[in-house]
Amino acid sequence: MNRFFLFAAAVLLCGACTKVEDGDIHNTIPASQKIINSPEGAASGIIMTRLAADVEHFDLNSVAGIEVDVKPMFPNSEGTSLEQWMLISFDPEVELRTIAKGLAEDSRVEIVEYDQPVKRIKANKVPMPTTRPALTRSIEMPFDDPELPWQWNYHNTGTIVGYEPGEYTMLPGADINLFEAWKYTTGDNRVVVAVIDGGIQVDHDDLASNMWVNEAEANGSLGIDDDMNGYVDDIYGYNFVTNSGKIRADSHGTHVAGTISAVNNNGYAVCGIAGGSGNNDGVRLMSLQIFDGDDGCYSYQIAQAFKYAADNGAAIVNNSWAYDPYGFASDDEYVQYDGALKAAIDYFEENGGMEGVMEGGLAIFAASNEAANVASYPGAYHAYTCVTAMSPDYTAAYYTNYGPGCNICAPGGDANYGTVCTISSTSDSRYGYEYMQGTSMACPHVTGCLALGLSYAVQNGYSFTNDEMRNMLLTSVHDIDKYQVGSKSAFDLESGEYYDLQLEPYQGNLGTGYIDAHLLLMQIANTPCLYFTAGEETLCSLDEFFGDASQSLTYLGVDISDEAREAVGMVDTPTIENGKLKIKCTKRGTARITVRAIAGGENLGGGNAIGGMEIAREFEIVVRQSTAKNGGWL
Repeated sequence: MNRFFLFAAAVLLCGACTKVEDGDIHNTIPASQKIINSPEGAASGIIMTRLAADVEHFDLNSVAGIEVDVKPMFPNSEGTSLEQWMLISFDPEVELRTIAKGLAEDSRVEIVEYDQPVKRIKANKVPMPTTRPALTRSIEMPFDDPELPWQWNYHNTGTIVGYEPGEYTMLPGADINLFEAWKYTTGDNRVVVAVIDGGIQVDHDDLASNMWVNEAEANGSLGIDDDMNGYVDDIYGYNFVTNSGKIRADSHGTHVAGTISAVNNNGYAVCGIAGGSGNNDGVRLMSLQIFDGDDGCYSYQIAQAFKYAADNGAAIVNNSWAYDPYGFASDDEYVQYDGALKAAIDYFEENGGMEGVMEGGLAIFAASNEAANVASYPGAYHAYTCVTAMSPDYTAAYYTNYGPGCNICAPGGDANYGTVCTISSTSDSRYGYEYMQGTSMACPHVTGCLALGLSYAVQNGYSFTNDEMRNMLLTSVHDIDKYQVGSKSAFDLESGEYYDLQLEPYQGNLGTGYIDAHLLLMQIANTPCLYFTAGEETLCSLDEFFGDASQSLTYLGVDISDEAREAVGMVDTPTIENGKLKIKCTKRGTARITVRAIAGGENLGGGNAIGGMEIAREFEIVVRQSTAKNGGWL
């Protein structure tokens, strides 16, 4: 197996910890089959091992005559699925193969794994746009954050104030439909999202109020593990590169965090998808740092980050990092060659989440930016959620990976279309925000939508398993394949030249569709959505909601508020004709309606009359620029 990695990380030498061998023969796996990956590019001075399941004591002071230290890979892992994993540390000058061979000959050892680095997914920064002109957009902004009008990825009208046509390329609706979702929730501070990435700038004016805080450490003593979780001074999370609680600001990690939960309505910089309403109610961000300047983590440190997230209350983990796209040939190969990290991700999905709201956690991964026809692992693994990127005209972003392993699409930006067509989010720059593009930027859009969904669930008393939530997430989408036709101009960073990017290969390969935050909330609430095209009069059958005999029912009417009517430009009050809802709307937006009918006869019973009872169903009317050929039924 060949891997190509961008980062080499600082090595953490582990302290001694001894266990007592019980003398039994624990497995008969040949030594040659226990060593599962290559030492090429691996960390020096450290090797991971997994003990056989029945090993209760592991006393090891030397291997092949070389002094070694042994400690559990995961703090406080007793009684969990991770307790069999051990770190063997030794003099970095010692040949890795020597220690690996000696460990493989120990009957108590089941797996010997060299510690491989992972890479940061490169997200291209783009120049800051020119000074903003006065706002002239027709739509009223829901919050006062000055950069919000240029966050097309949240609400795309097809135009950008202050820029002339030809300076950018956009199509209305190529967004996550966030303004409609914000009508129901803007976030909830009981939801915790871990960002495994470069460090978040924890004192950023647009992030500080939404940072997760470990109160025991924040109010404890410096240099002491006050909460006894195995990590010292971990106030906002942990820096796994330097093995310390000091989070060091990183532009990439800070940008990712802002898309998820920059503070809304504070008159500064940008908005976050689940950043709240300005009343200290945004989802909380836990910073788990795996990149620090030019240094990056190896797989065992990232594995520790997943366990930390699960054990400290995170419901979701955002992962804008990956191996190279052709590093593993299949899921089986990934499971075989990346056992420790795979075990830790599974641990998070089994033990993370939010009590009473979501059983188990969800890890969201970026597909990566090599324009490869396969997703990068770990996101490519069939049980994890992997995100591709689209441009602001619904087409595949020129850099996005696609194909097997890709599950869902979100805005990632496209600098070829203009600076303002990339993603604006928080940064450690002097402006407080910055423009970037990449699947690294698309990934937190899906994470943010999921965090918003969990906020809605906790506020309304809904409860799901992580599988149920994942299923709703991956089906809260719109068709993206119909836009992958013909070609578009793209820029080759290596050659510095433009070329025609053929779009047909992306059809069916970007995931289920592009994410819609509003639709996710409606799925969580089990509220049916009826989709309509702006300006067209439409008839929709109500059989699915009132039964196959809906045309025979007596309908009492359709209720809609004046505010809702205005939101979608409803021409006339909707009517029912032969069991079909007749409606015409002229404006893109959403509105809640209630259809009332009589169950049992043509008249209502009560008083001195014998008759039926009133039944009612609520629907969310969703008006878009265009809808699916089937009328938008989901």
